[in-house]
Amino acid sequence: MSKGMQWFRKKASKTDPGWQSQRSDEDSQSGLQSLTSTPYMLPKDFREMSRLDFQHYFMRQVMSGNYLAPLSQPRAVLDVACGTGRWMHEMALQFPQAQVVGVDVTLLSNEDFQKFPPNCSFRQCDILRGLPFAEQTFDFCHQRFLIFAVPFTSWPAILQEQIRITRSKGWIELTDSDLQFHNPGPETVKALQWISLACEQRGMDVRIGRKLGALIQTAGLMNVTVRRFSIPIGTWGGRIGDILAKNFSGALTTLKPLVTTLAHVSEEEFGRAADTWLKECNVYQTSCDFYVVFGQRP
Repeated sequence: MSKGMQWFRKKASKTDPGWQSQRSDEDSQSGLQSLTSTPYMLPKDFREMSRLDFQHYFMRQVMSGNYLAPLSQPRAVLDVACGTGRWMHEMALQFPQAQVVGVDVTLLSNEDFQKFPPNCSFRQCDILRGLPFAEQTFDFCHQRFLIFAVPFTSWPAILQEQIRITRSKGWIELTDSDLQFHNPGPETVKALQWISLACEQRGMDVRIGRKLGALIQTAGLMNVTVRRFSIPIGTWGGRIGDILAKNFSGALTTLKPLVTTLAHVSEEEFGRAADTWLKECNVYQTSCDFYVVFGQRP
């Protein structure tokens, strides 16, 4: 990205709910970004952006679509921590009558955003500091895979913010994983223990997926539904298992510097576990649970 690049800006009006994109020249950076001011554990570099796209297509196949909540014709949709924006791009095409907004701590490039439908917009923000929108702005709030981004103690506040900006009878949907694998091999257990220890140092909960249902019920949503998808890891699970294995392999690669530091593990030891775990997943027929939960604002 070149310095001084102009970013998409939606013209504000007196009734504007605050979803226009904003950017100043000082925000310009190279394609590599280190999110040192946030607890996010994965670097926002080119490799991680590609993995996030891969992850989106994986979940779309698992769910047979981009959402599970019983939507009709939403007028405004929010994607919390939108990453590369693939989900919001597809939702904007599916619901051309809706304004689809993405927020993330990392900016979308102007080159990428020009490819988005005209009913898409983007706003840079740190969701741990609140969402920059008026009350009851959106019909649907969507959030996915913040297991390595949100400290456990911050989840209630983030949910209350989403409830605040969701219209009455609107829906909130959350997706995340539970990293307590089923049937893990010994090297896989080691790697998961190290990741769990590193997450604890950052206040993260590697089992947040299974806790989402209770969190949104406690937050006051009604008509809460919890769906659990148990997905095989590795070629023993066919195409979907192979996709998930590649996704986890990419995550292990990007997590390595942080995990070895926080868990006090040598790079050599972590490397051995990372090289072995995928073979183990096929031998032991390892699987991982993903949770999709949604609820309705009263």
